[in-house]
Amino acid sequence: MKTLLILISLLFVFPARASFEDGQKAFSQGSYDRAFDYWRQAAEEGDLTAQRNIAHLYRWGKGVKQDLTQAAFWYYTAAKGGLDTAQYNLGVMYLRGEGVPRNEDEGIIWLQRAAEQNNERARKKLAHLKVEIDHELPTEDELLQPAKSKKVKPEKPVKMTTTVKKEPPLYAHLASYYTQETLEKGWQELKQTFPELTAFKTVETHVTLPEKGKYIRLYIKGSADNVRRICDQLNEKKQYCLISYP
Repeated sequence: MKTLLILISLLFVFPARASFEDGQKAFSQGSYDRAFDYWRQAAEEGDLTAQRNIAHLYRWGKGVKQDLTQAAFWYYTAAKGGLDTAQYNLGVMYLRGEGVPRNEDEGIIWLQRAAEQNNERARKKLAHLKVEIDHELPTEDELLQPAKSKKVKPEKPVKMTTTVKKEPPLYAHLASYYTQETLEKGWQELKQTFPELTAFKTVETHVTLPEKGKYIRLYIKGSADNVRRICDQLNEKKQYCLISYP
């Protein structure tokens, strides 16, 4: 009886590991649809590598209909869990606008997180981006060339005032979801993990990409100083937060 109980318990301890390995075997044999099924099971049970592999299959259209939005979702799930290769791929998708709105700032954030884990591809990509940015800077000759002057009539002096304009509210993107139900669940989990978020109002935007699907972007809204402060705190804790507008 004791031996039977042990065997039954083992069936529940190792299903994700077995399905992942079965996925590897199926993929190597060219059975991409079977690989997808095996990895999907492991991915839903929390296996980060399987989540990344599911994203690959969606991105390539192997074993499943190509869906860049789903690919971005699974990369994000694995990237949030800390997998550097998923962070790299998610960063590239943001830079290219594949499956997500093109956003260079978000792309760089994920590449930096991957690079912090010694991901060589992320480091090379960041270095390449820096070269591109450096090439866009003006040369010294341009900086030293005086602007062509025009003769203009002197204007009457303007009376200076001490009125200070109030900085408008600021927004920050926290996450994206495919349904209202998952958004509400995700928001509750974020507030439980980071109680300081309860002080902010939320804003939702519904995005539709042709032939790629719909999803909902979740933002927080508040005073500029408070939003900047909370974003800095969240990013220090490796929780994604990017200041941007809906």
